[in-house]
Amino acid sequence: MKNRYIKIFCVAIVSALTLASCDKGFEEMNKNPNALTDPAVKSMFTLAEIYVDGQDFSNTRGNNLYAAQIVQQFSSLGGPGSKYTYSSEYSAALFGETYGKGLNQIFQLLSVIDNTPENSNMIQACRIMKVFLFQKLTDTYGEVPYFDAGKGYNGNVFSPKYDTQEAIYNDLLKELDEAGTALDAGKPFVGNADLYYQSDVARWKKLANSLMLRVAMRLSKVNPAKAKEYVEKAYSKGVFTSNDDSLVLKHDAGPAGVKTNPITSSWVRNDLNGGESNIKFSKTFIDLLKNTNDPRLRIYAKLEATGNNNPASQQGLANDAKEFPGGDKKLFSDPNTSTVLRLDAPTLIMSYAEVQFILAEASVKGWNVGGSAQTYYENGVKAAMNILTIFGDKVPAVTTAEYNTYITTYPYKTAGTDAQKIEQIITQKWIVLLFNGFEAFSEYRRTGYPVLVPVNDPTGDTQGTIPRRLIYDQSELVTNAANYREAIQRQGLDLMTTRIWWDK
Repeated sequence: MKNRYIKIFCVAIVSALTLASCDKGFEEMNKNPNALTDPAVKSMFTLAEIYVDGQDFSNTRGNNLYAAQIVQQFSSLGGPGSKYTYSSEYSAALFGETYGKGLNQIFQLLSVIDNTPENSNMIQACRIMKVFLFQKLTDTYGEVPYFDAGKGYNGNVFSPKYDTQEAIYNDLLKELDEAGTALDAGKPFVGNADLYYQSDVARWKKLANSLMLRVAMRLSKVNPAKAKEYVEKAYSKGVFTSNDDSLVLKHDAGPAGVKTNPITSSWVRNDLNGGESNIKFSKTFIDLLKNTNDPRLRIYAKLEATGNNNPASQQGLANDAKEFPGGDKKLFSDPNTSTVLRLDAPTLIMSYAEVQFILAEASVKGWNVGGSAQTYYENGVKAAMNILTIFGDKVPAVTTAEYNTYITTYPYKTAGTDAQKIEQIITQKWIVLLFNGFEAFSEYRRTGYPVLVPVNDPTGDTQGTIPRRLIYDQSELVTNAANYREAIQRQGLDLMTTRIWWDK
């Protein structure tokens, strides 16, 4: 374990030498790869894996302050996500960081390794990681530069054109299908430089297919035939089968910005402040778990000032709140610093529970995924409770008896309508997607669940309409103006209320 974290620290040094500054977007993709001599490709691969999870910048601004507040997992008095206000820096954070760091790292790595059998597994893994990054980008903004992205390395394309979301999604599915098939346990990989699965090719294949499920289901309304085709294909190829397959990225408690969890580190260092944080759990989230006696609540939340994680004491902040009722921030629930908000808390990038919920929805739709919606739903709820053991033993884990009580008290709605069943499934997915606000935001827009009460605050920019996307990085108006304008002519005005292609 110690050696693995030393490796991460070394990666940071490699990054500093090879990437210099990565915060500025496309221009950082256009550095001459010939400037790299004898690149440490395994370390570059490790850093790419870390960047898939995002860094403090995008997670604090785009995730915690926008996406997770829009879907009412969290709330804050002046948060742009809670009140639907536009902040150029926060809205652009994911765009700039993803192109400037995550995709930059992957394209740079691909530019310095030969397409040989020895490098094949590394190449396929990079294709899968690109899908993670591009799907998050296109789901957040709509049309984005895709096919031209990275061509500064070998094509001298410094103003990449934006591509339609339909074209992007078609290629994401193709990439996952091809990369998952091409992964080969008989070929070399990167050993322990792979922080995800330690070069276990079988688990990487499951990851590719599970991500294909997520990508395909996003098309369920705009192109249900294609969604069905690829959901069934992913299932037949083999997806996650237990919590052991879940994609979990481990972290360490320091140094800050190198090994720490990118979601929790800035929160703990800058914002939490002994319970004085302005960002709290949303009343929507706390009330749902509290009113259903959900045993996960003691693991997720506590009152930081007193350390009280008793579910009965938890209180969420309404997203339309203009002040803290009673005037005391310390009476409102914070993420639990003994578990999910530890500096070294692992990141749950994609879970077996999420896969089970996707299969449950597919089964409701009558697609061929081998099992009943009820079984997949119950498996998903149980897995979502059990996976919380990754956050340590400072708080008692959910017991089998607690799960049985919960699932008996709130059973799957076998006699309900399809809409009621899907609402139940997506609401459980919303819970397990805590800290993955971008994905929760996408699922809310696709399904309309969980049902949220919009906030109509006078400071907002949407007249009380829940946002449908974030606004592009406005530096594009300077550095890539023609392509930016072409994109918004196709897609619609660059506003938070403009619906993207699959959002029907």
